[in-house]
Amino acid sequence: MPKNASRLVLLLAASSFLLTGCATDATIEATTEVATTVDCVPAHPDLTTVEAGFLTVAAYEYPPFSAIDGESLSGAEGEILNAIAGLECLDVMVQPGTGAAMIPAIESGRADTTLGSWYRTAARAEIVLLSNPVIIDQLTLISVSGVDSVEGLIGNKVGSTLGFLWNEDLENVLGKDLSLYETTQALYADLASGRISVVVDTFPSGQAALKNTPVEGAVFNVPAPDERVVSTTKPGQTNFPVSLNNPGLQEAINDNLDTLRESGVLGEIAEKWGFSPTAVAETVPNLL
Repeated sequence: MPKNASRLVLLLAASSFLLTGCATDATIEATTEVATTVDCVPAHPDLTTVEAGFLTVAAYEYPPFSAIDGESLSGAEGEILNAIAGLECLDVMVQPGTGAAMIPAIESGRADTTLGSWYRTAARAEIVLLSNPVIIDQLTLISVSGVDSVEGLIGNKVGSTLGFLWNEDLENVLGKDLSLYETTQALYADLASGRISVVVDTFPSGQAALKNTPVEGAVFNVPAPDERVVSTTKPGQTNFPVSLNNPGLQEAINDNLDTLRESGVLGEIAEKWGFSPTAVAETVPNLL
């Protein structure tokens, strides 16, 4: 039996809450038990973190990928990091901030990692170490009219959130018909009011946003690959970035992702938060 078998049993027990509709708190309590078990033996005993005994996570609200529940993490990536911390016998320490502060927190050594749909990109690979892919994130078109292709965007008022990698390509296709928003709330409020007719987002992010800002008749379509928008041909892969000075943590995260994937925990977390289990399938890492 592998040395982390007892921790994995507890993680599997925790994951059983996921598909039965139990509250996030129950899952957090179950995964916390992994970290605080007296007999806990870390998967990587020599792991170095910002603060001994803790995995310090720079976090911001970006459901369904990340959410902050008091001093705990939730959302799909939050629960995955809870599980990774458990395998290393660490408690999670949440360091809240704005989206713009996340990667700098890793670079400066104030946090061990971050979450919230950070894609693996060539630019980021120059300033932080990137983990293997966590969630495969597909560009999705959300509209009442049922737009289902990049070509179909032309002639419509289209909105996206600042920071997405597809924005530059969309600007080249749409010009002034593309509006970029600072928050998803403002983006979907304009879809609801009719000021824009199509939102470009990801499937789970759109689902979460529409719960708070319902748009009657809104439908989701993943467009066919179109060379004009690279994100349709090469989907983003989220990751848990770490400092360039801590390759051991990168290795530990990658190993633990493999463990959680093989045990089925990743798939159960993905389904709970509105993703397909294939969104966390093993895939060849790429850089956008």
